[in-house]
Amino acid sequence: MIEKLLLTVLVLRTAWQIFLEVLNLFHSTNPKSRIPEVLKDRFAPDVLEKSRSYLKDRTGLKVVSQIVQMFVTIYLVMVGLPLLERLFMVYTPLFQAFLFFGALGLILYLVNLPFRLYSIFVIEQKYGFNTTTMRTFLKDQVLTVSLIVAFSLLLIPFLIWLLSHPIWWWQASILAFGFILFFWFIQPLLIAPLFYKFTELENDVLKMKIRELIQRSSAKISKIYVMNASKRTKKQNAYVTGIGRSRRFVLYDTIMGYPQDELLAVVAHELGHHTKKHIQKNVILSSVYATMFLYLTNFLYQSILKTNAFDVQRPHTIFVYAFLFISTISYFLEPLMNYLSRKMEYEADRFSAELLKSPTPLISSLKRLVKENLSNPDPHPLYKVWYYSHPAPEERIKALNQVQ
Repeated sequence: MIEKLLLTVLVLRTAWQIFLEVLNLFHSTNPKSRIPEVLKDRFAPDVLEKSRSYLKDRTGLKVVSQIVQMFVTIYLVMVGLPLLERLFMVYTPLFQAFLFFGALGLILYLVNLPFRLYSIFVIEQKYGFNTTTMRTFLKDQVLTVSLIVAFSLLLIPFLIWLLSHPIWWWQASILAFGFILFFWFIQPLLIAPLFYKFTELENDVLKMKIRELIQRSSAKISKIYVMNASKRTKKQNAYVTGIGRSRRFVLYDTIMGYPQDELLAVVAHELGHHTKKHIQKNVILSSVYATMFLYLTNFLYQSILKTNAFDVQRPHTIFVYAFLFISTISYFLEPLMNYLSRKMEYEADRFSAELLKSPTPLISSLKRLVKENLSNPDPHPLYKVWYYSHPAPEERIKALNQVQ
């Protein structure tokens, strides 16, 4: 029964993913699709066509990737995972788990690798966004895999120990909360610098104005960095990261060419996330979500253990089945999580407009971002509800126009 239910949910999720992608594509590339009134001064017809072409290419890749991933997952559920379990049975339980997760991770990595390469070196290259060299890509992959292996060597023994307890979800939740805090703290200090170079902002005039905004916003951020994002992409961004002493403000070097009022509006938006305590709220939300997720995973784990479903025996294999089932179902909670994220973005937008005493600079920067990143100006409403962690540009601009 559990086997059939898992397969059904896997197929339904993929079918729904493809439906949303195709629905959004047809809606956004339909000849009747419009450029929103608030974007017409920046989004010329030739930019619209390029944006539609970009959307078509990305959607096609997503759909193919989703279908391939579904068939690979079904194979793993029906054949692959039991086979891996039997293959490593001769080793000690902990070494079995290391080999099992290593082999599974390698399979999933190799399945996703061609799509990642095609996305970066074909699609992003085609539209002038990619600046990553193959050497940089390979270096990033080595670093990423090395970090995953390092964290796995630390976490897998804890997992095996937890699975030896009849009820382990609450201990795992504490571990997850600790890991989330730990990651938020070390990410800007140790992990991000492995991939990017961070230098303190040298423009004294701009630095002074940013510090003035920080002071007026009552934010506690002492360090302002510029990140060499241009080594990998031409897209623009800025963000606040870290907690406690690791907190810092980061500007992509690709955004440094913006007019100063627009750049300051983006800075004020990011300060809004800090002042409104969105980082803390996201940590709490992530922890609550992880607790619910692990509770349900534990419940299903016990059910599989009792019914001998999937014909597997080892705790780590049973855990993967339970984790896979719950993560597949949790996909259908994405609209709720994205709704909460969009609310935070509206709050940060309003904060920026109020801090600068005008919404105009942020509106101008949003229009620039939409144009230069070839964002979809008219996504389907259902697609926005499901996937958009930020409000669509048209909605953000309309909300900003209402700020007095």
